[in-house]
Amino acid sequence: MKLLPLLSVCALGAATLTLSTSCRGTVGIGSSSNAFASTEIHNSSRSSVDSAIRSVFREDGFSLVSQSGNTYQFQKWGGRSTEIVYGTWFTEGVAVEPEVELVVLGNGNYAVLCDVYMREHGSSLMKANHRLVASGKLAYNGMMKKVKKRAEGK
Repeated sequence: MKLLPLLSVCALGAATLTLSTSCRGTVGIGSSSNAFASTEIHNSSRSSVDSAIRSVFREDGFSLVSQSGNTYQFQKWGGRSTEIVYGTWFTEGVAVEPEVELVVLGNGNYAVLCDVYMREHGSSLMKANHRLVASGKLAYNGMMKKVKKRAEGK
């Protein structure tokens, strides 16, 4: 009798693992990217792409937390539902933190890669970081399209 529930739990765990890894499909620039969302920009300048990235994320309510080289880290505080889904008992807030990488492809061509993390903030020593793999993908793909359109001047 106890073997059946154990087998059910194992099967459910295997199915969940399979689904979560298969949802990490590539968006935008081919099989070389495992980014949550991405785009490829053609015939543009580094400064135009930089400006497009900053303005699109700012307009969506994000603050630029840091920039190092070609990597940008943005942040926006999540609401109560975000805390319920991604937080713990010790959470003082959960922030949505996209990390954007600008890849120079040469000849005025660039790739913009975006991964999104839900990061727990608070006094706890163990802060959870959750990399999004499916939820919200449509919104971030829309942001990448805006970055492309602005950077290419269309």
